Amino acid sequence: MTETSPAVEAIRAVIADLAAIPDPTTRARALGAVLDAIPDLQAETRTARQAAVAEMRQKMTLAETATALGISGPRVSQIVSGISRTAKK
Repeated sequence: MTETSPAVEAIRAVIADLAAIPDPTTRARALGAVLDAIPDLQAETRTARQAAVAEMRQKMTLAETATALGISGPRVSQIVSGISRTAKK
């Protein structure tokens, strides 16, 4: 997906703020804390997306939901079922 959303831009702004911390030790620790939190943040984001797509599916057909999100019908079903598109290593 190449489109940039306001949410992605907000996250990039936070990263830029962290990268601008003058003290390298403080900067490295702050960025390290974010990197350490990424797996949990991904899980939280997936859960929130799953709930949003499930809510959409209560009001829309599979095809309508897929079109609204710019993804395929099978992908909508996977998201609602909690199936991630990236394999865990």
